[in-house]
Amino acid sequence: MKKVFSLLVISIFSLSLFGQPVNETAQIMLTLAKRSGNLPSLYTKYYKVKAWSVKQSKPVPAKYETWTLSDFQPAMDLSTKKPIDWGVNGDRYVVVNIVPDHNNRPYHVRDDLTGSANNLTFSLELYEFDGKFVKTISKWGYLLGSGYHGVVYVQQGVYPTFLSGVAVEKGGKLTYKVFNDAKTRLSDLVDEYELVTAIRNKKVEREDQIPLQLSCTFPPRPVYDAQKTAILEKMKRESPFLQMKYYQNGVYDAGKRDFPKPNQKWSFWNMFIASDIANRCPVDWGPNGDRYLQFDPEFEEKRNYSALEDDLYSTGKRFLFALRLYENDGRFVKTISSYGNFFGFGEGSFVFMQDAKNEIASFFTRLPVEIDKPFSYKVDKRTVTKISELLLFKPVQ
Repeated sequence: MKKVFSLLVISIFSLSLFGQPVNETAQIMLTLAKRSGNLPSLYTKYYKVKAWSVKQSKPVPAKYETWTLSDFQPAMDLSTKKPIDWGVNGDRYVVVNIVPDHNNRPYHVRDDLTGSANNLTFSLELYEFDGKFVKTISKWGYLLGSGYHGVVYVQQGVYPTFLSGVAVEKGGKLTYKVFNDAKTRLSDLVDEYELVTAIRNKKVEREDQIPLQLSCTFPPRPVYDAQKTAILEKMKRESPFLQMKYYQNGVYDAGKRDFPKPNQKWSFWNMFIASDIANRCPVDWGPNGDRYLQFDPEFEEKRNYSALEDDLYSTGKRFLFALRLYENDGRFVKTISSYGNFFGFGEGSFVFMQDAKNEIASFFTRLPVEIDKPFSYKVDKRTVTKISELLLFKPVQ
């Protein structure tokens, strides 16, 4: 069956060459690769605290091999052969882009789906904090050693640059398991059937990733009722739960198989860096990596099964709790999740299911957690139905 399908791919591609220009087909491939969502590096901002020049334990790691990166130093800019200029405020960021490769660069992405000569490579681009393009740092390069901790981008075969998903320090070392050796096949980036469909229809059905500089903010909903505003402010003043700030070393995505049971251990098969369901990408912790997450109460407007009953303030209302991202000085950045469900309260920790979907289980804790490792903790309470159960919960400081 796979052989028949592959022949179909080649046949459709061959026909497409007669029905549309080759460069149009190449553009469709490029567009689909950019929009597929299979490569987080294409829609993740890497600030100076997440981009580092490194030494590798070996030049190209094998798949599923343990790889060590060491001697983290400020990331270099190949175009100047100096450290990257992060701007006056130090808040510029780099992003990986995928571009055509007409010169068969080392470790280019070859078309292994249709067999065309439309090769691709990766560039590294620098942007201002507001999303304005600054320059291309590296016109071509390749991605190595992709894992849950990050990926290495090699600038034009010269400067290995670690694009980190975790917090690291200058001069430090990191050892992690590699899940992809090098991104060199189109099938690593796009689905075969989706490519065939796009070529046949002469268009890509997937929407573009939300532009980085225009990523949704979802500010807190304004409350014009003075009495309601007073209730919300009173909640924030009195609740240890709402006062808690969670930084990047206290929030993780949990790989769960089931839901918790009281007075039992809840085990996660793996732990990952924290994600943002609004943009389907890692949480943007900011230029200095010091942004924080905090929960914010809101009155329920339309019926929502995630809302909790008021048993503290005699309002007769129900409340939702949004997860918001703030700058270190308290300025609002964006809403990560407008509401969600809470589970597994115990050992000062808990899980928040973003948007009440069984997709992203955000684990909030002060317990020691390692990325790409199993984890378990003792659960006292399975879930909550009333605001007192949530607002009076005391997270571990």
